[in-house]
Amino acid sequence: MDILAAVTARLSALGYTVNEADNMALDYNIKKAEATLRSATNQPAVPEGLFYVWADMAAGLFLTDKKASGALAEVFDFSAPAKSISEGDTSVSFAIADGGTFETQFDAMLAKLVHPDQDLIIAYRRLVW
Repeated sequence: MDILAAVTARLSALGYTVNEADNMALDYNIKKAEATLRSATNQPAVPEGLFYVWADMAAGLFLTDKKASGALAEVFDFSAPAKSISEGDTSVSFAIADGGTFETQFDAMLAKLVHPDQDLIIAYRRLVW
């Protein structure tokens, strides 16, 4: 599986459908994630064991850029649901996840994708003399 197919599959699993207009941004973010991993490991190429970390980083960077530009508003609904409804003397409260709103959970997921566990990367680090 090549990296573009892996990133596209990851974005699809996260609920984003890639279209032709996304190709340049995907290519940029794939190269940016590759440069970050190569720099962190001091390797001339991304090690095979970091392939899925690379795909996750590229997908996270892509979604972060899309969210910052406001292009995800049509794909994901970041508006908060009603926490409670009151009418007369009747009140209904809905349980909301302790993790916060959907947007804060989405931002936390993006942060985890963009900044993977350093122990995974360190395992492939090569010393430079």
